[in-house]
Amino acid sequence: MSFLKLKSYHLPIACIVFLVCLTTAFAQEETLPVLPQSAVEAEKDFNMILLGMRNYDGSVQSGEGECLYVFRQPGIPDNYSTWKARLTFAPSHTRMEFEDGVSNNKQTPRVTLISSPSGTLEITYAKTGEQLYIFRRSSQVSENLLLKNRDNTEVSENLPLKSQTETELDVSRDWVDPRRWLRIADAQNLPTYLKQRNFRILKSEFFNGFPCYVLEARQPDQPEDSFERIWVSPELGLRYLQYENRTLSEADSADGHIKKGTPTLRRVRLSYGLYGEDAWLITNGIAETFWIDSEGAEHLISRAIIETQNFIVNHEVPYKVFSVDIPDNATIQIGTEGKRLSKEEFRRWYGEIHDKGMKLIEDQ
Repeated sequence: MSFLKLKSYHLPIACIVFLVCLTTAFAQEETLPVLPQSAVEAEKDFNMILLGMRNYDGSVQSGEGECLYVFRQPGIPDNYSTWKARLTFAPSHTRMEFEDGVSNNKQTPRVTLISSPSGTLEITYAKTGEQLYIFRRSSQVSENLLLKNRDNTEVSENLPLKSQTETELDVSRDWVDPRRWLRIADAQNLPTYLKQRNFRILKSEFFNGFPCYVLEARQPDQPEDSFERIWVSPELGLRYLQYENRTLSEADSADGHIKKGTPTLRRVRLSYGLYGEDAWLITNGIAETFWIDSEGAEHLISRAIIETQNFIVNHEVPYKVFSVDIPDNATIQIGTEGKRLSKEEFRRWYGEIHDKGMKLIEDQ
């Protein structure tokens, strides 16, 4: 087994030495990662794992391909969603072309989403042929504007804009983008989440044939049998293969079937494809939620599945892809603010409050 090659300018020397040690640890088959022998070593190894994750997070800069997302909730036939989309992304933009789909057992129209750190432009193609335009700016932009109104400083001097995978979409569409499956909660990048939740190296074991570090977090204000665990594979670019979050239900379920205090488990499992030397992209994912009975048996509550196909990674994507040509007489609704702007008014408004160069409407 071999570890991924790393470009020396991506990581400091200390991290390279650490990763070389990992390579040695995997030189023979069926060799697990060597666990740290002291608290100091454990903290050092954990921080090096986070540093390596950040390195590989930057290995996929652009991509284009098809995504399929399916959600089912057994016992509730109407709670069913399926989405097919073509995903195109670059370092600061994302375009998602959704085909006609199903949500809550109802047909949904074709939709285009174009996201930047500033927000998301949504174009809905109604059956009547009419196109509806809504722009939802990110919460970070709104906060920046509030600060600007207070002290008249420039937006760029305030809080940094969020990355494209931190822009807010609705619940189902959010899961169609495979990169978002690498963010455990609130679209937060995984190294930051693991650090803030005080994860630590618990053990090492094989998962799906890959040697993994198993990291665990337990919170002092939660019951003893509540925990989070994540299985991280050095061979797959320090991507995670499985994540589990075990908690206790805070209230009775609506149907009364699951009582308050019942253990529940959320489990996410991922598979990856390698593009080039070090770019790992999700090919399949499954996220499931279970309730656990007194015998320890798991009972399925919900299941979400994602599949990706025909992806091209780290190729040049023209930024014209991330803009649209809309009719001169179109109006763009600004979120839920009740503001409606003409095409030219939107151009001026967007250009004034958002980063320069982020065009969402094509030039004539």
